[in-house]
Amino acid sequence: MKITFKNIAIASSLCSALVLSTGSFAGNDSHELNRHDNNHQQMSEKKFAKLSKKLDLSESQQAQIKVLRSDEKTKIQALKPAMIAFKEQVKVLMSAESFDEQAFIQLQASNQDVFASMALIKAKSKFAMKSVLTEEQLEKFRSMKHKRSRR
Repeated sequence: MKITFKNIAIASSLCSALVLSTGSFAGNDSHELNRHDNNHQQMSEKKFAKLSKKLDLSESQQAQIKVLRSDEKTKIQALKPAMIAFKEQVKVLMSAESFDEQAFIQLQASNQDVFASMALIKAKSKFAMKSVLTEEQLEKFRSMKHKRSRR
């Protein structure tokens, strides 16, 4: 479970970085984006399997985590149109001849509710996933996280 949570945390961090980066999708067509999503999906499944094995997750724990991940994905998908619109507006600002700092600040401020909602969804999901683990699994997950952070 710790590996799964680790993978979910990594995936969430990467998704956040991609979502909040201004040029992450610049120049990509939809075919390339779909291929990236499929590769990310497969990698996530591989990481989940590895985490499940290391934490010795039961079938019910694995099922609970999959449900939680699915719920998180559904909620984040609901915010995706707002994030796409934000990225498009940032592209427009970045393509201007001169940088309009005030317009960018205003754009950031007007999208704070979306950013806060996304962060809340991820935090709730992480907390719920931790609550699925037994005390021993949680301790093992923490030690794995600690080892990873020392690298």
